[in-house]
Amino acid sequence: MKFQLFQQSMQLPVFSYAEAASVAWETPLPTLKLQLSQWTKTGHLIRLRRGVYAFPRHGVDTAMVAQRLYSPAYISLESALQYHGLLPDAVFAVTLVTPRTTRQFQTPWGHFIYHHLKQELYWGFDPGTLLAEPEKAVVDYCYLYSGRLQPSTDCWDAMRWQHLAALDFQKLQTYGKKTGVRKVMTLIASLVDYGTTQTHRAGRTAHR
Repeated sequence: MKFQLFQQSMQLPVFSYAEAASVAWETPLPTLKLQLSQWTKTGHLIRLRRGVYAFPRHGVDTAMVAQRLYSPAYISLESALQYHGLLPDAVFAVTLVTPRTTRQFQTPWGHFIYHHLKQELYWGFDPGTLLAEPEKAVVDYCYLYSGRLQPSTDCWDAMRWQHLAALDFQKLQTYGKKTGVRKVMTLIASLVDYGTTQTHRAGRTAHR
């Protein structure tokens, strides 16, 4: 099968070997494997991981790469917190959570880090964009990094949390309770207090 025909037939900018086989169904599988390998060597394709490929000049979004690389997973932790404007620091990797084993992949579209999260906590995200709700991203962060966090103003100041008033504090606390982890619930309660104080402080400044 010629590359141009394959490219026209394949509607996905990122695809799996199985999806390639369904498009090139007339091509024997050993031949298809060889063609994919040759197209990768010539730069027509990029191999993201074993059995996952991408067209280098096609529009590819983060969610699509994330979904094809290691599924199921959704974007959370630092990436989601930065996207929602809660943490100001630039994020140099796409951080995700998955019920599968922790893994990471380096691709032309960035470094993808998948953190293991138990299946019971795998919820709270948009299935279309794979982006965690802001409240769930906070809970995931407190759950997975609880060992390095303290329920104190100094801890939250050091992290430079911002725009906490945009959070639904009641939903945040409900989500925290669903983890069933006392340390997480304590951290969430502390962060809610911190966010409430931050909001009041901002209100007083605005009225001066």
